[in-house]
Amino acid sequence: MSGDMSATFADRAAALHGARKAQGPLLRRFAIVVIVHLWLLAMLVYALLGFDPSAFWTGGALALVLYLAMNGVLWAGLVRHYPHADLGLCNLVTHFRATLTAALAALLPHIAALAADPLLAWGCVIIAAVALACDGIDGWAARRAGLASRFGARFDMEVDSLLALILALILWQSAKLGDWVLLLGVMRYLFVLAAWCLPWLNRPTPPRISAKLVCVIQIAALIALVSPVLSGAAATGLAAGVLALVIWSFGVDIRYLWQIRARCA
Repeated sequence: MSGDMSATFADRAAALHGARKAQGPLLRRFAIVVIVHLWLLAMLVYALLGFDPSAFWTGGALALVLYLAMNGVLWAGLVRHYPHADLGLCNLVTHFRATLTAALAALLPHIAALAADPLLAWGCVIIAAVALACDGIDGWAARRAGLASRFGARFDMEVDSLLALILALILWQSAKLGDWVLLLGVMRYLFVLAAWCLPWLNRPTPPRISAKLVCVIQIAALIALVSPVLSGAAATGLAAGVLALVIWSFGVDIRYLWQIRARCA
C-alpha cells in the first residue's frame, strides 16, 4: 500500500515537473511580449501626455501599475490554466489590446487637459478605437490556429471590461454626463460582485451573439461619448440608450441562470 502511494506521488511529481518544463518556452515568450509592449506603453503615454514631467510621470505611473498588475495575473493564469504550448497570434493581439487600455489609464489624472485639448481627446479616441477594432481578431486567430481556450476567452472578456471601465471613468471625470454614466463601465464588475453573494450566478451561460454585439456597441458608444463631437442632449440620449441595452443583456443572463437554479432546486 505504501509502495503504491509512493509511486502515485512520484508520478504526480514527475508530471508536474514535466508540465513546468514544457511551459518554460511559453513563459519566456510571454516575458518578451511583456517587455516589447512595455516600450509601446511608454511611447503611447508620451504621445498622449508629451514631455511635461509631472503629467508624464503621474499618468505613466498609473498606466505602469495597471500594466504590471495585469501581467502578474496573466502570468499566473498561463501557469495554471493555459492548455497550449504556444501563445499564438490570438493572445498577442489580446495583449496588444490590454496595452492600449493601460495607456488610456494614463489620462485619468489629467482629465482637465483632455477637456481643454481636442487633439488629446482625439488621441484617446484613436487608441480606444484601435483596441476595439482588434477585438474579434484574437478569437478568429485562436480558432484558426487551434489555440482556442477558456483562458483566452476570459482574457479577451476582461480586456473588454477594463476598456469599458477606463472609458467610463474618463467620461465621468470630464463631467460631460452625470454620475450614472459610470454604470456603463461597472456593470460587469457589479455582476461579479453579485455572484460572490449569490453563488447561483456563477454558473456558465451559453454564448450569445447578442451579448457580443452589445459589448461592441457599449465600447463604441463610450468612444463616441469621449470624443469632442458629442455633448448635451445627444450624448445623454446615446448613453442612456446604450445603458438600457447593457442592462437588458445582463438581464437575459440573470434570467437564464435563475431558471437553471429553479430547475436544480
